[in-house]
Amino acid sequence: MGDFDNTKRAIGVGKLDDSARKDMFNKFVSAGGEVVKEKQPQKEEDKKNRPEPKVRTSTVSRGGDDSRSGSRGGNQNKSDQGNSKSQIDSKAQYEKEISSFSARFAVKLKCWLARVTPFGTSDLTPKFMHDFSIRAKQALIELQYSGNELLANQQYSPQLSKALDRINPLLVELLAMGQKLYNGPELTDITDPIMVAPESPVAIERVKSPIYALFKRMYILYPYQETLKKSFVQAYDELQKLEGKPSLIYANKKRKVTQEIDTLFEGFFDRLYLVVLRGENKNIPLISRYMENLLGINPEDRPGQRKSGENVPGGKPVETKEDKNEETKDEEKKEEEVILSKEQAYGLRLMQMYSIPKLRKKFDPKNEFSHISDSDKALLALFYFYEFDDEYSFVMTTKKIDIKPGSINGVKVDYRQKMLDIYEGTRTIIDQFRIYNDIIRELEKHKANPGANYIEASKKLTGIEQKRTGQSRTVRMAIKEFSLKSRDSLLVLIKDMKGKKEIVANMNDVLTLDSMESRKRLNKKPVKQCIMESYCYLMALYDRIETGDLFGGLVELTPEQMKSSFGVELNTTAEANDSELADLEKEALEPKAATKSNEDLESLDASDSSSNEKNDSSDDPLDDDILPTGDPF
Repeated sequence: MGDFDNTKRAIGVGKLDDSARKDMFNKFVSAGGEVVKEKQPQKEEDKKNRPEPKVRTSTVSRGGDDSRSGSRGGNQNKSDQGNSKSQIDSKAQYEKEISSFSARFAVKLKCWLARVTPFGTSDLTPKFMHDFSIRAKQALIELQYSGNELLANQQYSPQLSKALDRINPLLVELLAMGQKLYNGPELTDITDPIMVAPESPVAIERVKSPIYALFKRMYILYPYQETLKKSFVQAYDELQKLEGKPSLIYANKKRKVTQEIDTLFEGFFDRLYLVVLRGENKNIPLISRYMENLLGINPEDRPGQRKSGENVPGGKPVETKEDKNEETKDEEKKEEEVILSKEQAYGLRLMQMYSIPKLRKKFDPKNEFSHISDSDKALLALFYFYEFDDEYSFVMTTKKIDIKPGSINGVKVDYRQKMLDIYEGTRTIIDQFRIYNDIIRELEKHKANPGANYIEASKKLTGIEQKRTGQSRTVRMAIKEFSLKSRDSLLVLIKDMKGKKEIVANMNDVLTLDSMESRKRLNKKPVKQCIMESYCYLMALYDRIETGDLFGGLVELTPEQMKSSFGVELNTTAEANDSELADLEKEALEPKAATKSNEDLESLDASDSSSNEKNDSSDDPLDDDILPTGDPF
């Protein structure tokens, strides 16, 4: 258009009138000029040369309506086949896209930048595994404890659930799903490798299955994390109305649980997602149908299925076939518990033989833990674990008990090696308690010298106390998992000794220990009795940590628990300890009484223990004054 403007200006078109313009136009045309338009009209020759469009025609059938409907059905089937084929092609194309070289390179790069795996291998880094075993595990335990406190409290949970249902039934459902994020065996499978070899990377295939299961539960809750926080906050508000305790208690609980939810979903969810990508070696979008199919998420798994009053204490759950099957299983478990109730009571009596001062004298002779309170749950759990390790654990490791391999569903099982592997996990307990002891030292130093800034000192004190609470639970959970695995392994032997008698070959032989171990309580007792007493002790230890006085979010026993468990008042414990420690020093100076003869021990084992039960108040572990009531077999 610029050339035309210049020409018009040179000719002076603007100064010409109409007649002059017309004359000039005729001169241009007569000289062979041509009128230029924005779009030239199509010529007739082009229209003739253009090919006719192909019109799809169909033959008209003269066979009636049936033939016409048949042709339509055939065309429909062809279109369906074409659609299915196109879907298959699109899936294949999508699969190829997310597993291409660039996609795999992106996955490796993201995992390397997040310090989840090295760039060249798929092994999980020790730093990530340690971080998960401490922080993520602590967060999951906190959610389980909070969920149990809100939903498993027989006194307040029914009223609490009804109050939440009046707001929204989704709140109780989210509380239950948050509570079930914790799965003890899964977490053990994830954290065991790094506990056994702290400096070694962990092969992703070794922990792939439990990580996928945990990520699935978190994936379902991921869109509801803010509502999950509100559920816990609202639940604690309702619990405060029911219990009537000071608001500061519930404020700390609400702050703690919301922090742990943030730790899970803001600190570990993305890294677990990277673990899934590295395990599949595909760059799968987080929110996608492909990811849901990979994790096996069904519509009924998502929140929103629950109705008001269902599946809560005091509610009316809708019975399904699965619920009925679970009820029958629970009834079978209850029957087993009735059979084993005598053994459980016997195990509690074994644990009650020692007072706290005697536990300290035996397992803390150098007073390394003197700064820890007698009511500390983690310390008491550790002492009871030491007691099992010292007096009973040899039944899992000694070769004097002839344990034969067995088979389960045609698969050979080496029960001795299985118990040895369980016993190797005891290192984790000691390491976790060392961390707990360091936290208490840090807490004492801060209290002795908090600093001039009150606000900063208060924040630091709260942080250290939260660390102590989490680590206390970690110690107790480690002891609980060990006692559960050990108890179940011994239960297999006990059931066999009561039934087929194929695994323990020398169950009736008297177990005689060497001179260094002759002071153990199980010396010169039948093998079956040694296994049974060890099993009873583990039952009692597990029960106390799972639901007893060593359970809960508080790190120390309450005065009521101290009185019921040990018969002492919390405020007079120090005075009682001083007097009892003085008595222990006197006992150490006096000559020890001679041990019972073999004939006396055999007569005690064979006789009923009604007369022996009168001596339960004795604290001396060398006096064999506690025996099971009757023959456990």
